[in-house]
Amino acid sequence: MEGRFRARIDDPLLRTLYDYWCSLSRHGQLPARSDINPAAIPAEVLPYIMMADILRDPQRIRFRLVGTNMVDEWGQDFTGRFLDELMSGSYRAYLEGLYADVIDRCCAVYSESAFRWDVGRSIRTRRLFMPLACDGRAVDAVLVGQTFDRSRPADQPKKIIELLPGHVETVRIPETVGTSLAAGPSGRKSPK
Repeated sequence: MEGRFRARIDDPLLRTLYDYWCSLSRHGQLPARSDINPAAIPAEVLPYIMMADILRDPQRIRFRLVGTNMVDEWGQDFTGRFLDELMSGSYRAYLEGLYADVIDRCCAVYSESAFRWDVGRSIRTRRLFMPLACDGRAVDAVLVGQTFDRSRPADQPKKIIELLPGHVETVRIPETVGTSLAAGPSGRKSPK
């Protein structure tokens, strides 16, 4: 089943990141954040990754590391910031749902959708979320890869969930719309 999930990842950079994450698994347990070695990740993938810490009571997502391509795309470096500080509305709810699947199901999640910067302008984005757990079971961090493709519009939005060790579920979801975005320092739209 792992091969079927991998085959659905429609981006070579994200497949490479997925392969790296899989290589860190220990006897069916999730890798830990401390297992991540940036020197072992291919250099062409590093600009597209983020690392998010999961805080509890209440549950919040804080970005520990943000790759340079993500900074360029968003028009700001949001390292150290919380998801709920950066975004609101349907886009925040959508991302929180993706993180919730990773956390609650201890699984990798792949998502493709249109990302709308403003009315009439959208690009295709692909996201891959992979759980990390210092004890091998309870997710306390998430390794994320995200790419943007301006060359073609998004197909039907989809979310693919890899349940460990079963790897079985595929779910269709509605299109993502970033409704609460403001211009960032570069003139691009950035999350608020």
